[in-house]
Amino acid sequence: MKREQIGSVNACKVERVILENSRIAAVIFSYGGVLQSLKVKDRAGKTRDVVLGFSDFADYLDQGFYIGTVIGRCANRISGASFDIGGQAFSLEANEGPNHLHGGSHGFWNVSFEVLDAAEDFVTLRYLSPDGDGGYPGQLDTRITFSLTETALRIDYTAVSNRDTVVNLTHHSYFNLEKDHRGNILDETLTLYANAFTEIDDACSSTGRILSVEGTPFDCRQGARIGDRVFAEDSQMKKGSGFNHNYVLEKPLGTFGPVAEVTSSDGLLTMRVESDQPGVQVYSGNYLDNSLTGKNGEVYQPFAGLCLETQTYPDAIHFPHFPSPLLPQGKIYQRKTRFSFR
Repeated sequence: MKREQIGSVNACKVERVILENSRIAAVIFSYGGVLQSLKVKDRAGKTRDVVLGFSDFADYLDQGFYIGTVIGRCANRISGASFDIGGQAFSLEANEGPNHLHGGSHGFWNVSFEVLDAAEDFVTLRYLSPDGDGGYPGQLDTRITFSLTETALRIDYTAVSNRDTVVNLTHHSYFNLEKDHRGNILDETLTLYANAFTEIDDACSSTGRILSVEGTPFDCRQGARIGDRVFAEDSQMKKGSGFNHNYVLEKPLGTFGPVAEVTSSDGLLTMRVESDQPGVQVYSGNYLDNSLTGKNGEVYQPFAGLCLETQTYPDAIHFPHFPSPLLPQGKIYQRKTRFSFR
């Protein structure tokens, strides 16, 4: 493990922590809980960096694409940028049209965490979000732990609040398993362990309807080339400009199990995603627009990376039949996701 200060933001130091073993290496910034790089060995023994990112931590500040960051307090969209708890209304920032998205402009993706603990194979980040932060009730004590095994990166999320509140934490890494990130992920194969997805409206927010994938371009149960699906003549795919949808996972609620698999176009690297979350937001990088230059001079074009954001369902606070995002006062929120490679 290597740890060093690389700068500061608003008088808070920014640290870089490197976790590494013989098969996998992760570089984590304390700012935004950024996963700046994740290098793994493919089946030919060659190393690939499988996430998009920037060389300089300052490029992560106020970015519009959430590249490589922790998302909180609430991932995805909350329609109307408001919710009620116990009859009390709470107003949030409307930072995407009428919606509140990814915790707002000062969500966890855009704040300084502290390095609470670090050792050879893990680092734990902490952020104490004050009562009223972003409009959310309760002081929320959040801890994110990144840990390595020989073939996997695991992310554990814990949080506790002193008031009833809404919590839905995830990570917004853009994955690209190709040897050269100057291309896109359209030739990669995506498998999803889900029979259904949640419908979106014209603002990409949930309608509350759960739709079967059967007979639609959203059916990736047997594996599908991403490029064969994102351009399909399908109203839901067009509303999202590609994959921008939450999948309802097949596994029993609350259990740790399979979410997705992605395989590189040359077949030499496969990533398997597992989680105890009930859903996963599949986003195919549709809104990347060639305006960002990442590591090694990579220009991030549309479909340059694939996000697999394990989560509860979007806008769940407004739909009682969705898994609840409510965190009662004093109860500990615990979730975990593992990305393994072969």
